[in-house]
Amino acid sequence: MAEFDFLMPDVGEGLSEAEIVEWLVAVGGLVEEDQPVVVVQTDKAVVDIPAPTSGRLVAQSAAVGEIVLVGNTLFRLDSTGAVPDLGGHGHESQATPATAPSINNEPAAARRPKASPATRKRALDLGVALADVAGSGPGGRITTADVEAAATGSSTPPPVPAASHPTLPPRPPSGEDRVEPLRGTRRQIARTMTESWRTIPHVTELREVDATELVRAHRTLRQHLAERDLKLTLLPLFVAASAAALREHPTFNASLDYDNELITYRARCNIGIAMSTDEGLVVPVIHDADVLSIEQIARRIEALTAAARGRTLTLDQLTGGTFTISNYGSYGTWMGTPIIRPPEAAIVGFGRARDAVVAHEGQPVVRPMLPMAVSADHRLNDGHDLGAFVSTIERYLTDPVLLLAPGPVQQGSS
Repeated sequence: MAEFDFLMPDVGEGLSEAEIVEWLVAVGGLVEEDQPVVVVQTDKAVVDIPAPTSGRLVAQSAAVGEIVLVGNTLFRLDSTGAVPDLGGHGHESQATPATAPSINNEPAAARRPKASPATRKRALDLGVALADVAGSGPGGRITTADVEAAATGSSTPPPVPAASHPTLPPRPPSGEDRVEPLRGTRRQIARTMTESWRTIPHVTELREVDATELVRAHRTLRQHLAERDLKLTLLPLFVAASAAALREHPTFNASLDYDNELITYRARCNIGIAMSTDEGLVVPVIHDADVLSIEQIARRIEALTAAARGRTLTLDQLTGGTFTISNYGSYGTWMGTPIIRPPEAAIVGFGRARDAVVAHEGQPVVRPMLPMAVSADHRLNDGHDLGAFVSTIERYLTDPVLLLAPGPVQQGSS
């Protein structure tokens, strides 16, 4: 038999570390070649790390929630045959003690219960075995409420108070504050937002757009695409309008390497869509959005949304973005100031449209007004650049038939 260390691989685009989300095999457990051993989370995605060969798991290098650097030992295996060709991901070890105690000494379940990493961690904290919990979520998925109900001996999760009868909040119970480490998706969000706010000087324009024609076009397209089993929202139209504007304003589809004083103008228009999940914000990417039809964009969004909710997004679906859209209007927000995702140069946010009295040809009229905010990297774009870019997006939204044109439509074109 041969004992060897498996080193943490680079599972993304030059990543330096990953967080342990869940150990799927306990210390002492047997594994087959290509069987997932541990779930890790990078700043791109949640990834299963498989065993390179069959054998017995001798040691786990870190506990759930801890960080492992790329190139450091992830786990140790005692293989049943010769040491495999690890391609630089491992090395023989004469040492026998485990580098960290096992988190879970029970044998791995034959069928893994459906639950998010956050729910699994809550179950671990409460000492609840997920295999004994009946899931109340979609497809039998176990929720955090299911775990907490199981911990208290209740057969059903606690009911959610009705929002239709607001009451004064109860007096907070006495006790100590709860302190927990910043981990998982929230940790990645915190790091990205800190980098953005620290390194990118933002300039933002807020504008309200007359959405009369946009609403009319959406209604017509929605009825048409419903016959093709597709539920159309306004988001695909936002994507199409943004992609069309990026073709006309390449400095917004760019990135700046400040240290080396280089500007990269992106040849592809890959638009990220900010999506909220139970674990936090993720931004899957619609690649080459500028060459897709509205129906194709809508189907891409539908597939990405399903993958985000099911925690099955791939690295390819999460990487390569050149511009981002935040549709916070879907959460009921009217107006916001979106923060740029490094290394991109701009982001657009769309709020919730509402009827408002506006002047039209000297007369007050009621129109649906769509709030829009664009933040840009002030090192690449000045105020007049930002105004022109926002006006171009507005032009496509106020006259969405232009989105059917084969190329950029200049101001004043019929």
